[in-house]
Amino acid sequence: MAEQAIRVGVVGLGVFGGYHARHYAASPRAELVAVVDADPARAASTAAQYDVAQFHNHRDLIGKVDAASVTAPASLHHAIARDLIDAGIHVLVEKPLATNAADARDLVALADKRGVVLAVGHIERYSPAVAALTERVRKPLRITAVRRAKPSGRSLDVDVVLDLMIHDIDLALTLAASPVVSVSASGSADEAEAWLTFASGTIATLSASRVAAVNERKLAVTEAATAYAADLAGPSLTATPRRVPGAVAQAITLVPRDNLGAEIASFLEAVAGRAPALVDGRAGLAAVEVADRIRAAIAEAPAANDLVSA
Repeated sequence: MAEQAIRVGVVGLGVFGGYHARHYAASPRAELVAVVDADPARAASTAAQYDVAQFHNHRDLIGKVDAASVTAPASLHHAIARDLIDAGIHVLVEKPLATNAADARDLVALADKRGVVLAVGHIERYSPAVAALTERVRKPLRITAVRRAKPSGRSLDVDVVLDLMIHDIDLALTLAASPVVSVSASGSADEAEAWLTFASGTIATLSASRVAAVNERKLAVTEAATAYAADLAGPSLTATPRRVPGAVAQAITLVPRDNLGAEIASFLEAVAGRAPALVDGRAGLAAVEVADRIRAAIAEAPAANDLVSA
């Protein structure tokens, strides 16, 4: 007997919401049944493209879907996801899970109470370069992440820590696999630097800008014997032996994949009860908790601006 497709909706039809809708429509495990956007024209256009229902309020999905992606602006994540979770709908929330740790914690607790899947869209976890790193790295000494983007005009309801740096916070937490014991940071709404020290002794340096001249997504991890360098935009990954005179970087073969496709497939697997989500609500909460600490450190710095200190 054929497995019944999971009925899915997408809330928020910006660029990324459109990508989510496309992947669900193409998945044999899902049935895209509805899309939601406050903009009637945008909702109508996407609904017509996939021949599905259109709504302007996320609550209209209740009773019609089993699962939903929340791809609305970050400032709306908590309110939208909470209503859907409370109705028993499995939810994939784009990063960040919420704009503060209290709201993220509330979503995790409610998902536990309602017994639904809460996954978070930290898409870099699905990168083949990151997958190869997590297989290899055991005791990192230093993690360095650089993430720069040209001005896009998107996600301006949050600062650069929640918009871009949140990716690398999640990666640092994953690779270090240790509690953060100290945080220092400086920056503004659009550019920030953070320094994290983990209980294991790992030190992570994170740099993010959304007003850069070029786009860049680099991640370096140093262990006692090996230095790894990843270009997440490539993607590519090299490994260089340390303390070996004349050592040459060796390229690590990566299997190409669609990161968002892998993220959505993981979510659907979790909804079907076959495997836990790779990035669950607790992972999303952990990233937001560290983001809160970084933003607090920036707010205490002399040059902090109003958005970051809010």
